[in-house]
Amino acid sequence: MEHWQCDLNYLSRDIVVDIMARLDGSTLASAACTCSDFRATARDQRLWKQLCHSTWPSTALKEAQHLLPSSPTDGFRGFYADSYPLILHGAHEDADNFPTQLPHISPHNFASFIDVYYREKCVISCVLDGIPRTANFDQDYETTPGLMSWLLNCPFKAVPLHVSNDEDIEDRDELQSADDKYGFVSLEQMGEPEDLCDELKEGIRLSWVLLDKKSGKAGNLSSWKPWLVKKIWATDGEYVLHFGCIIPVQESLLPHKLAKCVIVARCNIEEKQGNLRWKEISMHIEDTNGAYVNGGKSLIILNQALYCSRSNNLHAVQKGFQQFEGRKQEMTRKKKLKETIADWVCISIEVAILITLGYRI
Repeated sequence: MEHWQCDLNYLSRDIVVDIMARLDGSTLASAACTCSDFRATARDQRLWKQLCHSTWPSTALKEAQHLLPSSPTDGFRGFYADSYPLILHGAHEDADNFPTQLPHISPHNFASFIDVYYREKCVISCVLDGIPRTANFDQDYETTPGLMSWLLNCPFKAVPLHVSNDEDIEDRDELQSADDKYGFVSLEQMGEPEDLCDELKEGIRLSWVLLDKKSGKAGNLSSWKPWLVKKIWATDGEYVLHFGCIIPVQESLLPHKLAKCVIVARCNIEEKQGNLRWKEISMHIEDTNGAYVNGGKSLIILNQALYCSRSNNLHAVQKGFQQFEGRKQEMTRKKKLKETIADWVCISIEVAILITLGYRI
C-alpha cells in the first residue's frame, strides 16, 4: 500500500502562514496539534494578533497598543485563548484556583476592551484603561486617598460610554463607530416593540474583555448574546439589554459564594425610521439579592473572574444563568416564607397579649 505524506518543506513558510491566516482560532489551534511543523508555524504571533484584531476591533485601536501583552512566545495567543471562551458558571471548585494571597488591587490594574456588534458587523469599539471611571476626575486626582476610599466603599459601576444626547459624546478619541454619528445603527427588521426586542436579542452581540495588566490574564465578562432585552415603556423608544456572567467567589466576600457581573447597554430606537443610537454601556457587580457590590469587593471579584472555568458552549453559559436565577428565586421564596412565619408569630403574640389583658379586665 502506498503511503501518503505531507511534506511542508515544499512550501515556503510565508505561504503556510498566509494559509493559516485564513483560519479561525479554534481551527488554528487544531492545526497546531497535527505536526511539529504546523505547531511551529501556528505559534507565529502575527497570526494571533490578526485574529485578536478581527475578533475584537478594540484591540487594534491606538489606545490599546501599550496595554496588550507583548510576550514574544505567548502574547496575543494567550490573550485569545483567555478571552475567546466565555466564563462558565459551574461548581464552586473554581474558588480553589483563586490566588491564596491577593495583592493590593487598584482600579488602574485593569483594562477593558469593549466591542458591540450588529448582525456580525462591529458598530462600537472602545478601550477603558482603569476602572471604575464614573466621573470626570483628573488622573492625579483619581489617585488621592480620599477619592480612592470613596471608590472602594461605594457601589461599583464602570461606565465606558455615556451619551446624554447626539452631541454629548464622552472621550470621543477613544471610541470608534461604523457611522459618522456615534452609535448609529439602522435595524434590518422593524415592527411592534415586541418584535424590536426580538430583533435586538437576535442581532446584538457584545464583548467585554477584561485584562489584568500586571499578570497578563484576561477574560470575557460578557455572555455574548443578551440574556435580557426589555423596552422602557415610560420613555420614547428606549431599550435596555443585559449581558454578563456568573462568578463563583469566596465566602469571605459574599455569603452565598456567587456574584453576577451585569453589563447594561441602553439604546434609543426611532421606531418609524428604524435607527438605533447607543446611550450608555456600563458594568457592575450584584450579589444574590440583586444589590450592588462595593468597589473594593468588586475589584477582587473581577480579579477572581479571570481564574474561572471557560466554555465555548453558549448553551452551557445560558444554563448557568438559569441555575443562578433559579437559586435566586429559591432564596427569595425562603426569605418570604421566613418573613411570613415571623409575621404570624408576632400576630400570635399580640393576640395572646390582648386575650390576657381581656381576661384581667
